[in-house]
Amino acid sequence: MAGLRPWREVVTPHPDVASGRYQQAEFAADLWQVYKGRASSEYGDPVEFFRRTFLAAGLKDLLVRAVHRLSGKALIPVVELQTNFGGGKTHSMLALFHLFSGHHKKDFPGLEIVFDEAKCELAKDVRRVVIVGNKISPGQPDKKDDGTVVRTLWGELALATWR
Repeated sequence: MAGLRPWREVVTPHPDVASGRYQQAEFAADLWQVYKGRASSEYGDPVEFFRRTFLAAGLKDLLVRAVHRLSGKALIPVVELQTNFGGGKTHSMLALFHLFSGHHKKDFPGLEIVFDEAKCELAKDVRRVVIVGNKISPGQPDKKDDGTVVRTLWGELALATWR
């Protein structure tokens, strides 16, 4: 491969990576940690998240379709994220979670192409629901902070949409 330069000559790693001062866990996005407000700013802060996110065609399409759907345009309401390990499923869910975080679209650097293609405004007052399967114990009732006891996945969903 004559002429192909090493990747470190083409792309400069983030300073914490280049110096070896990073936490391995920071490279694994965790929707539950973001939802609970315990994630690093790279994943937990919507503006910082989109500042660092490259909008590949599939992610851009997902966001455009979500903006359309939640703005009342009649499109398919179910999206199946189907990729290999490391293919971006969690990143896609984080992008959707942050996109509808209540921020104004002008707050999101790099998403201009999404809004230009969608040709509509972000829906207001979107109620986000996060259910992470390995955080729910089958057959084990979960007592919430307000005293409500939830026994099933459907109960989790009902409670999340009711609040």
